[in-house]
Amino acid sequence: MGGMGGSRVTKREEAPAFWRIKKKVKEFTITPSPGPHPKKECYSLGVLIRDVLNLTSNMRETKALIKEGKVLVDGVIRKDLGFPLGLMDIIEIPSIKKVYRLVPQKNLPLYPLEIDPKERELKLCYVKRKLAIKGNKIQLGLHDGRTLIHDSGVKVRDSLLLEVPSQKVIEHLRLEKGALALVIKGKWVGALGKIVSVNKGSFSTPPTVSLEIDGEQFNLRKDSIMVIGKDKPLITLG
Repeated sequence: MGGMGGSRVTKREEAPAFWRIKKKVKEFTITPSPGPHPKKECYSLGVLIRDVLNLTSNMRETKALIKEGKVLVDGVIRKDLGFPLGLMDIIEIPSIKKVYRLVPQKNLPLYPLEIDPKERELKLCYVKRKLAIKGNKIQLGLHDGRTLIHDSGVKVRDSLLLEVPSQKVIEHLRLEKGALALVIKGKWVGALGKIVSVNKGSFSTPPTVSLEIDGEQFNLRKDSIMVIGKDKPLITLG
């Protein structure tokens, strides 16, 4: 369906539950545009600005704020109302001196946490894929769709602390015993824990991580956690 300046729309009752938008006010809301984050695991920029952060009160105000280039995502101006926002993305509105990071919290896979503007250039990403390319170089594909040439023994599911938008690698965090991890999906979403062991999968079972959370040990799928530090998180998470 058209309208909304070219952005696609979705029936409100079909929106992800974590959007926490009012289902009965209007029939449609803004669909996330195609991008690196799965549709059910992201916000559209317009929804976050208007319905979640309540920075605007209607579609006209929302369009004006975004179309006039007053919203940055990871340090880059974004003018698409449907721009998809997912895990660890940083949203900045300079005119009101507000900066938010999308992080998991208890029972909520994505929560817009207001952070100190000093952290607006710090983004943590996990490595989703690793490819050998021409010139004996290694290309890393990160969870938010960005790619970069970098190799210092980086493995899939390791995390990188980046400076955005430059993509300069500040720190490499290995997925290994003793690392601090954040649960990004599933029953324990939002919980922090220490990695006790990393367990290889088999033909019929996925690789897992044994994680100590509040003194108890749990076995979680490796793709449900993200390394976020060693003794403490490298970024503000709550």
